[in-house]
Amino acid sequence: MDWRHSRPLRILILLAISLTALLGVLPYFLSFDVLREQIINQVQADTQRTMTISGSAHMVLLPRPAILISNTTLTEPNARTVFAHADRVKVVFRLWPLITTGKPVVHAIEIDQPELNIVRHENGTYNFEDLLRPHSDTTEFALDKLSFNQAHLNWQDDFLGGEVSLSNLDLTLDQLTDPKDGRLKVDGQITLGENKAGASWQGQVVGTAAMRYLEKERTLRVADIVFDVTQRGQSDEKLKLSEAHLQATGNLNYSWQPLRLAGGDMKITTSAVRAGQHWNATLDVPDISLTESALGLHRLKLKIGMKDQQSEFNATTNIPTMGGGQRGFLRTDSAQINVRYKSPEQDLSVQLVSPLELYRGHLARLPSYTLTGSYTNINLPRGAIRLALSGRGDLDMRDENLSLDSVGTLDGEHLSSQINLENFLDPQFRVNIDLAKLDLTPYLPVVAKGAKTVNHNAAFDFWWLEKLKALGSVKIGELVLQNLHVDDLAFTLLASNKRLVLDPLSATLYEGRLNGRAEIDAGKKPAYFRLEQTLSNMNINTLLTDTIDNSRFEGRSDLTLDVAAVGNKLSDLSKTAGGNIKIRLKQGAIRGIDIPLLLRTASQQIKLMNGETAPFSVKDARTQFSELQATWLLKHGLASNNDLNVRAGILKLTGGGQIDLGAGQLNYMMKASANPDVPELSGLKGLVLPISFTGPLNAPEYKADYASLKEQIVHKQKAEQEAQQAQEKAKAAAAEKKAAAQRKAAANSSAKSSAKTTPPPAKKK
Repeated sequence: MDWRHSRPLRILILLAISLTALLGVLPYFLSFDVLREQIINQVQADTQRTMTISGSAHMVLLPRPAILISNTTLTEPNARTVFAHADRVKVVFRLWPLITTGKPVVHAIEIDQPELNIVRHENGTYNFEDLLRPHSDTTEFALDKLSFNQAHLNWQDDFLGGEVSLSNLDLTLDQLTDPKDGRLKVDGQITLGENKAGASWQGQVVGTAAMRYLEKERTLRVADIVFDVTQRGQSDEKLKLSEAHLQATGNLNYSWQPLRLAGGDMKITTSAVRAGQHWNATLDVPDISLTESALGLHRLKLKIGMKDQQSEFNATTNIPTMGGGQRGFLRTDSAQINVRYKSPEQDLSVQLVSPLELYRGHLARLPSYTLTGSYTNINLPRGAIRLALSGRGDLDMRDENLSLDSVGTLDGEHLSSQINLENFLDPQFRVNIDLAKLDLTPYLPVVAKGAKTVNHNAAFDFWWLEKLKALGSVKIGELVLQNLHVDDLAFTLLASNKRLVLDPLSATLYEGRLNGRAEIDAGKKPAYFRLEQTLSNMNINTLLTDTIDNSRFEGRSDLTLDVAAVGNKLSDLSKTAGGNIKIRLKQGAIRGIDIPLLLRTASQQIKLMNGETAPFSVKDARTQFSELQATWLLKHGLASNNDLNVRAGILKLTGGGQIDLGAGQLNYMMKASANPDVPELSGLKGLVLPISFTGPLNAPEYKADYASLKEQIVHKQKAEQEAQQAQEKAKAAAAEKKAAAQRKAAANSSAKSSAKTTPPPAKKK
């Protein structure tokens, strides 16, 4: 008989198929309240977490036994805080172990639209590690597939600080038990720093890797990792990041209970544009080893680069071995760091060797570094200034903060400094610098003998002030700029918005003291300058010799000035300067002219004076004085004075005039008068010798106006003669008056005598 045409057989086969389909499909339509309660109770007992199943709980047998749960929520242990929520969870079991032993073995887990809140605590542990531990002997895991579909993951890292959100995430770990074909695929959106105002940064993450989960070793191996993160849109204004891209490649091994990195190798490359600066970085860790108590990173290399329109920054770090505890602390005894910053205006090169400590992935400490380097800029073209320092430093990459505390030498002179930098994009410095000596003369441009050291028509270049933001104090024991010497220089500086203020500013300047403030505001058009200073007991001769090569004055000077000017070059300042200057010189002299000698000569040879001009430029000639006082009024580069007062023992000097700073010309008239108590100058009593100073400011011509003195003498002699004649006339008149009075008195006396001698007339009877 042909069994293919046997009706009973066909009925039997159809019945078997129907029963099989019924066993596989029927559970979808039946709700197992007992199963739901059993799952909830088992989770509570094993994890102390509360599971809520608001939807249904089903069991299916075909094609493989599985449990399906919908609309379920899981809390944190012993808390109401939600750890995870999923619209649908499917747990698939292996069929054969279930048939032969009756023991369920988990084969795959599929989760649809889950929301997970992952927390990494400050001690480095995760808030889900309790779920990875085996809780019951009734269920085993031989996980071959784990998938998350359209997941939303919130990552809060209390260990490193910060939050990351992943949304629309499709994550699949497939064929984990296959030694060759296990794969990981991830595709989703990543968000950083999400808050009420929006996300600070968003991107797309795509990744693949070969994966295998070793059940007996409870180890997860991730090989051939290729992860790409690409920015989408613009970041917030604070971050100012665009075109960012990160790629991670390598191999990693994880232990499963607890979930910890066990070893591997990684290479991470990044690139981004931040506020017009093109940044790139490469981190290469070819050997990662991790035990239960220690993590080791071997042959680590880090390269960071930055370029913008004008400058370039490069840093490289080489670390033979870095190790430490698994909870955020790593250390190496020898890290080599090379840094180079270059722009058209300046060049800084630094080599640093130090132990290096890393905390929580973002805080780096240099407990004891040795630093060597060099610095040049366009204003110091003849060589590099060398520096050699040692100290300690901290770098906070998350908060963008760098602090260095150093001692050593700068250009061979002792230096101690504390420098703090905030905000790598818009650097703000806090400094405390103490330098023994700074001699910039060897580095300044070469000046030919006899040439001017300063080009008055060269435009100011404020490149150094363009982006400078700084606050702090600076001390320099001795500052040398060619012939200019300043000792004990100290100032507090404030620089911001192209404006620099030194207040207070003090120094020992040529044996005297300077106190006051200085200000430059390059943000104004044209640039604004102001100097407010008080100088006490300064050696005026040395200062003038070193600055303008003029030694006409000597003595101890007290100077008070408040001067402001605007301009884009030095010649502009000479023409726009305005303010007040008060000068007082003590125990000094005016070189090149001997005014007492002029007065003595004039007294002895008055009759020879003919008004001729006589320049007095005798090398050793000088006019000594005990005190010189003068007040100058500056307006539009023209300094005016009319209250000169010089006391010089045998003479007195007064005067007034002008100095044209823009033209560099002097026009001044001084009046010399003799002390009448000096016998040899008694002939000049009441006379004034005019002396004019005209011509270039650094080499004026002196002219004594003898003609004026002669006129005064003639006038004096005439006045004396007239006075003498008037006196003689007055004397004669007085004598005549006296004689007349005497004659009158005599007449009166004679009359009285005659009256007494004449007898009275006889009376008539």
